[in-house]
Amino acid sequence: MEALHDFFLFKGKSWFIMVRFRISTVIHKPADVVARALNNAENAPYWTTDLVKFEVIKGGPDMVGSVGHLHYLQKGRSYILVDKLIYCEPGKKYISEVEGEAISARVETTLNDQGGKTEMDLVWEGKGRNLALKVLLPLLKGRMIRQSKKELETFRELVETRGSDFKVL
Repeated sequence: MEALHDFFLFKGKSWFIMVRFRISTVIHKPADVVARALNNAENAPYWTTDLVKFEVIKGGPDMVGSVGHLHYLQKGRSYILVDKLIYCEPGKKYISEVEGEAISARVETTLNDQGGKTEMDLVWEGKGRNLALKVLLPLLKGRMIRQSKKELETFRELVETRGSDFKVL
């Protein structure tokens, strides 16, 4: 029954399909280095598939209410997602709402300091905003998990080799 609850989210008399998954990795750097790397908007295109630019519109790192535009180019089509930081425990936990024409999501990132290394845990929960994506998103869940794991692994490698500023080398 819990698996069904993760798949369908009932709201009043209507329902919509919500996709939810969790991934994690251990990064062999202290949490403060990982947090600085995560909060550096210029780093995002180095590890996020199809992301061309993370443009900070309002606020800054660790500031609840900060807004950024995520500029993507995917298969010749460009689009922008709006990322709003809604909760922050600096260096420990970040929750963002990400919205676009076709999708809305909540992304929760938790950093657990483990004495010189950091466990990074990411929970993605989202849904399609148009009929096509409402139907397709649950079918794409496996692909989304694989892509997210690959991105998180790339992030881990970059932090371990370059620290908090990926373009320094």
